[in-house]
Amino acid sequence: MSESIEMYLVMTALLRSEPQQPVPVSLLANKLGVSQVSANEMCHKLDERGLLAYQPYKGVTLTEHGETQAQQILSRRRLWVMFLVENLGIEPEEADDLACQLEHITSERLVTALKAFLEHAPGAGQREFEAVPTQELAHCTAGTRGIVASVATEPMVAAFLRAQGVVPGTMVEVLAISAEGAVLVGLGDRHVALAPSMATQIVLAPPSTDQSSRHRAWARCSAYWSCPHSDACDCVLDYQVQ
Repeated sequence: MSESIEMYLVMTALLRSEPQQPVPVSLLANKLGVSQVSANEMCHKLDERGLLAYQPYKGVTLTEHGETQAQQILSRRRLWVMFLVENLGIEPEEADDLACQLEHITSERLVTALKAFLEHAPGAGQREFEAVPTQELAHCTAGTRGIVASVATEPMVAAFLRAQGVVPGTMVEVLAISAEGAVLVGLGDRHVALAPSMATQIVLAPPSTDQSSRHRAWARCSAYWSCPHSDACDCVLDYQVQ
């Protein structure tokens, strides 16, 4: 399977708001940096190959076969992120970019080797983190400080939040809450105003939560690459963020 096809499958998986919610072809084209004409042509080809289901005027969804392929690719990305962060000391954000490139050239033999290495590497036994109390940002009071544990919202809003720096692992402080429920948060020396609908989609953990590079890396993975197969999928190893 070519890298181009893999990127279409992965991007479809990442952009959908629900498993069977069609992703507009125009949005795919924009995220992949191609023309809408090219994206349409590729989506039709992938529909013929049984990887995507094309719905005129709505967009595309992954077929069962396409879903399997997309999750295998994302599984390789997760493994590389963990390897780069834990063993080479690369920051999660940079590791994410590098893993996106490496996922396309990773053979099944290398996948097996990476899994085995990570499972038996020093410190592997400490990969599970104790459960910590979490709270929706919308339910916090002014003065609350916490670490963004997860962001569960539609792709376009998630992209906006990422651009503002509201991503898992970020320390934020609730500065003010309006009568309508809008929340003003501080991120270092920056202030970001969030609509009530956004605030309900952001979950905070206490500032004392373990913020090691490994923990932040997996928080990033679990927030954006959640596997719909849950326990049936072995792609996430034993990393858990409660």
